[in-house]
Amino acid sequence: MGLHLAEPAVAGAAALPPDCNPARAFLIGDATDPHVRAVLRLLPKQGTVVIDAATLSSALYRLSPGGGTFLDLAGEQVHLSSETTARGWIRRLAPAEWDAGTVLGSQSAARLAARMTVLAALLRDSRISWVCGVDALFAAENKLVQYRAAEAIGLRVPATFVCADPAYLAAELGEPFVVKPLGPGNFTDDDGLDRVVHTQAVTAQDLAGADLLGAPFLAQKMLTARFHLRVVTVQERVWTAELNAGGLPLDWRRAARAHHSFVRSSRWDSVEQDAVLLAQHLQTGFTCQDWIVDSAGPAFVDLNPGGQWLFLPDNMTAQIADSLASWLRGP
Repeated sequence: MGLHLAEPAVAGAAALPPDCNPARAFLIGDATDPHVRAVLRLLPKQGTVVIDAATLSSALYRLSPGGGTFLDLAGEQVHLSSETTARGWIRRLAPAEWDAGTVLGSQSAARLAARMTVLAALLRDSRISWVCGVDALFAAENKLVQYRAAEAIGLRVPATFVCADPAYLAAELGEPFVVKPLGPGNFTDDDGLDRVVHTQAVTAQDLAGADLLGAPFLAQKMLTARFHLRVVTVQERVWTAELNAGGLPLDWRRAARAHHSFVRSSRWDSVEQDAVLLAQHLQTGFTCQDWIVDSAGPAFVDLNPGGQWLFLPDNMTAQIADSLASWLRGP
């Protein structure tokens, strides 16, 4: 394919000495990501490796079936082997838009795929204990998988369908009903502008003639929210913030003020217990979950195993970051 081999990231490195420092923690993500930085501030530089698909050449020196050598935040080589296990947290596999403009089947696409293959081998290394493993993470990002799991453990979930027939959706869900992305919730349009796909209320007439399976969406029964809850779990620890839905649009993200209006709440014990149970069922040691409280009580609506929490109150965000860092440091 005409791929050019780069020089090793650590030039002139000798054979690994027997006393080489062990790698202790792996953070998969962009070191400039505020969420990654919030956790990094609480970890020692020695033994902590930050790496993603975009930074392989600066953080990875070598990888073999038997182990690997990396560069930690202190600039020193650290080793992963059967005698030196580590812990890890997956925030993002690559920065946003790192593959923007890449043409499928091109040389650039082949290079990016090779990077992802190397990263995938690291993510599936049994010597690293992940707060949420890559396979569980990919499964949990699928909303249909989330709802299936939630229903299996008895949680309340809005009636949900993927269906090509608007009339069927109206008959089953009532009108208006909600449509939301099943795939990515954002994209770059033909003019290069970033677009966000928000949750919307629609009728069967609104969807008449549309190919609902061309880019499948989820259709759900609409709940009239009294409160929106953001629930964050780290293993068995859990935090809840609530947002009064009064005066807010269906998708609260459309209102700028809502992003700074969540308040910490301790009155949702049953939701917190269910949130931890759902995370355990999906094998996701870290989650950001969205719940809606309507006149019938709380209902689960979304789970993100690599989600955001820094918009929540400071007394929550510091504890969440500390809990993640404590887990990564290990016992």
